[in-house]
Amino acid sequence: MSGAYVDLWQTFPAYIPEFVGHHASHSVWERHLEQCPVVAMQPNWQVLEADDTPELAIWGLQSITLHTAVSEMGAEWPGQWPDALPAGKSTITHTNACFGEPLLHAQNIALYQIKSPSNLDWVAQCMFTDLGRLQHLTFVKMHDWKPLVQKLEDLSALQKQQTQGPSAAMELIAAGAQAPLSGWYEAILPNGHPMQSYFASSDTRLIFREQGERFPSLGVTPRADEALVQWLWLRAK
Repeated sequence: MSGAYVDLWQTFPAYIPEFVGHHASHSVWERHLEQCPVVAMQPNWQVLEADDTPELAIWGLQSITLHTAVSEMGAEWPGQWPDALPAGKSTITHTNACFGEPLLHAQNIALYQIKSPSNLDWVAQCMFTDLGRLQHLTFVKMHDWKPLVQKLEDLSALQKQQTQGPSAAMELIAAGAQAPLSGWYEAILPNGHPMQSYFASSDTRLIFREQGERFPSLGVTPRADEALVQWLWLRAK
């Protein structure tokens, strides 16, 4: 990996790879984006699973775009640009030095296959002006959709106010345990489990439980892996 490539990830915000190519319910995204907004990155969303209850609909972040000062399509990225890609001055020479040989180089576009800091497959799409200056840089997911990991420290005071439930409802609850609150829960399997992607796109991961009811078996194979399932409280109704 070139020094310029390393410089890229050291300069850009650490939460970029935490978002691109990940999916979660609308309510979970709201909590994360309040902590780490991506609005300045022109996000491209996909609805992966609609739901009559908007908060339970599943959204995936397909790509984000960082604009330079010469772009006419959006506000300039306010953060720091790496030395390898000087803002508003970069040309195909700079992007080749940063990303390597392009998969495609046409008149005003160059595509590069790259790895994210977490070693996921991305495409870096560079759009240039007629004078050859980099207009904007887009990171596009090429890997399978990954779940947005729910971190306890990301649960905000706003969420607690909305749910008005005890702190136990904010924690990931073990398989077979009793529901601490009445409401909707989402089953979560660890990243890397062979059945994680299947259940992440299946309605069976969402259940309603009355307070005190035990969580059911999810249907994970092998059966011993049921112990890996955790339940996340989403909302009351």
